[in-house]
Amino acid sequence: MSAGVIRFKEVNNVRDHFSASTSPSRYEYRVAREFFQDLGSPFHVVVALEAQDNGNLLRPDYIEKALEVEDFLQYKLKIEHEGRSWAYSDFCGTQCETSDAVNIFLTMFKNQMSKAEKHVKLTYPSMDIFGHRVYLANNIFLVDLNNKSSEINGAGLIAINFHATYANDTQWEMMKKWEKAVYDYSESSKNNLIRVYCTSEGLVSEEVRRTGLLAMPLMSICFVIIMSFTILTTLKKDPVKSKPMEAVLGVICPIMSLCASFGNLFWLGFEFLPIITVVPFLIISIGVDDVFIFIHAWHRTKPSLDVKERMAETLADAGPSISITSLTNLLSFGIGIFTPTPAIYTFCMFFSVAVIYDYLYQIYFFSAVLVLGGKREAANKNAYLCCVTMPKKDQNVKVKETEFEKFVNRSLQRVLDVWVDIIMSVYIIMIAYWAVMAHGVMHIKVGLSSEKLFLDDSPLLPLVRLQTNVIFKEGGQVAVFVNNPGDLRRPEAVPEIMKILHRFETSDKMVGPASTHMWLLPYLPYVGEQEHGSIDFKYRYLPEFFELLEYRRWSHFVNLGRHDDCLAERPSCLKKFVFTTGFHNAVSWTERLNVLELWRNIALDYTHLNLTIYEDFSMYSDQLLIIVPVTQSTVLCALLCMILVLILFTPSPITVITSTCAILSINLGVFGSLVFCNIDLDPISMTTLLMAIGFSVDFVAHITWHYYKGEFSSKRARIRHALASIAWPMFQAGTSTMISILVLALIHAYMVQVFVKVVILVIGLGMIHGLFVLPIVFAALPFNKPPMSALEKSGPLPLTPKSTRSSIAAPHTISR
Repeated sequence: MSAGVIRFKEVNNVRDHFSASTSPSRYEYRVAREFFQDLGSPFHVVVALEAQDNGNLLRPDYIEKALEVEDFLQYKLKIEHEGRSWAYSDFCGTQCETSDAVNIFLTMFKNQMSKAEKHVKLTYPSMDIFGHRVYLANNIFLVDLNNKSSEINGAGLIAINFHATYANDTQWEMMKKWEKAVYDYSESSKNNLIRVYCTSEGLVSEEVRRTGLLAMPLMSICFVIIMSFTILTTLKKDPVKSKPMEAVLGVICPIMSLCASFGNLFWLGFEFLPIITVVPFLIISIGVDDVFIFIHAWHRTKPSLDVKERMAETLADAGPSISITSLTNLLSFGIGIFTPTPAIYTFCMFFSVAVIYDYLYQIYFFSAVLVLGGKREAANKNAYLCCVTMPKKDQNVKVKETEFEKFVNRSLQRVLDVWVDIIMSVYIIMIAYWAVMAHGVMHIKVGLSSEKLFLDDSPLLPLVRLQTNVIFKEGGQVAVFVNNPGDLRRPEAVPEIMKILHRFETSDKMVGPASTHMWLLPYLPYVGEQEHGSIDFKYRYLPEFFELLEYRRWSHFVNLGRHDDCLAERPSCLKKFVFTTGFHNAVSWTERLNVLELWRNIALDYTHLNLTIYEDFSMYSDQLLIIVPVTQSTVLCALLCMILVLILFTPSPITVITSTCAILSINLGVFGSLVFCNIDLDPISMTTLLMAIGFSVDFVAHITWHYYKGEFSSKRARIRHALASIAWPMFQAGTSTMISILVLALIHAYMVQVFVKVVILVIGLGMIHGLFVLPIVFAALPFNKPPMSALEKSGPLPLTPKSTRSSIAAPHTISR
């Protein structure tokens, strides 16, 4: 299976992978792409300028420097591609005007300052230049205005938008090289006046990829740490009964499952996303958990039995626990495969398939490893040097314990007894815990911003934060696509469109007419000039209107049909068109979603025109529509699956109800702690919450299974048996999982830190519930187990075989 790596394909697109496939923004984005399809696919880089002293950029020296930067980026910054030198001005085409707006404004402002003359009023948010209105709110921010004249006195931030279109992969590669050159320039540009920032959708995706790649080298560190921990915690004083090689192969087991599962999915054509780099850490931790349980179950069998019988009893003891946890992990992540967000279902697919392979390898591969170890043990061979046979010990001779061993054993026995006594008398803490966690759940924030995808030292972060805190507040544009304009010659057609425009301009958070770009506004006067005063709409003037130099920029706002249709005054001349208008003061994602929903509702009032709304960041806003209901439904489905698994393995109402409540309590704690850990509900945290559901069952299932299968008359003895049987391997499993994930704490990125925090939370809460809370509940409730079957009547296994020597190690001390 691992040979599937030959079909390895890495993809990374923030827009595609972190927005739901059912999101309205996806449809809106497709409409926008189709509209501009004749021009080519869009390419957009934003360069922001800020004064080093955070002061006014419209000071003479700063203006000169800003003009120098703009001129360099537009004309002088060149890259080599296919034997030719390219500058932005060589490939921007008709899109060059988008970056010219800053140059025009700065040049005019500089001239006014030097000549002390005001031929043109530089007003905000738009200025008029020889009859042409230029909207500045997309380029000039933190503006200081003259209250009386609305003229600009200063600005704290300037953004230059470099737009272009590409029609093929060759042009795309060339533009990517230029994008990288701009990024390198922003990083290397050091001067005493201006700071230069750069961002684009491509650069954001590259930063997300860099976050994922940083996790890969940590795999080796994680492997070494887990290997060492597993070996050290499974060693015994007796060199025959020790299991160092078994521990080594136990850690190799999940590595093999990763190779098989990843290779299998690559064979099937699945693509690799950066978020999947976390999967190996989780699978290693799960696989090693099963190793601890297997080895512990083996040691609890009678050494006097032959290897085949010992393996049968080991599988009978450990098999149900491992099956429950594997099945619950599979179900919780399997449900995630059906979520509409690509990043989530791809992550869940890789994890689910890896869990299946790991389970198969544990049952078939690792059990075979234990059989070989059992044969070595039966032959009395040394665990460290298999070729060395140890002398047989007389089973009738009782080995004396040292005073230290006696002290440790007595102490641990006393701890276990006190532990059981405390468990049977503590309740009030849980009530306080539930209250605090419920408060946290009520205050969870929803939404994913692009800065969460970056490393904390990412050079893109400053501009992303400026976008959030400044640009989102002061400026933004919504595009309205009219996909079925109909016959605009009808008397009511143009007035209806102007009415629609007015509704958008005057709705909540909108800037107003000063921010509007509507091609009809200059076209109708042009028709009037041609028709000697009549401004009735005409199709025949459209081609020549858009060919004129002063009106050429409006050609991007329409999709024209055939030239002959226009001359013949056929409505098919105008296929569709778009207009834009500005909005502001929509900073939080909730506010942006509210205005987005308002625009969509306006569009629904004109279904005959087939209006479509598009806003650049709507994919982030739409997450608020998807994440909460999807999380609720996924958690509910996962919980129902967990209940079915518990009914299958522990068919007792008491154990099913209490275990379900414990799972709910753990997940309440995880969800409630998100607020205190500074984690929002987003596609990344949603993935980890699915993991929390699966992991939370592990600890509950282990203790529930051993409590259920114990054959003791008193509840105290039953609880003691369950804790003695599984407490140490549970501690080993939880500790090893936390160690494997803590390695990721070296990566300072929200995307990775969420996994670290949630795993620590769910392991900590899982161990507390499994080792403390559930025993408390079991102690308080009556328990009647169904009658034993004939196979079960042979009696329970002893906690520790009498012939096993005492060990200083904790597992034997507890189980004795």
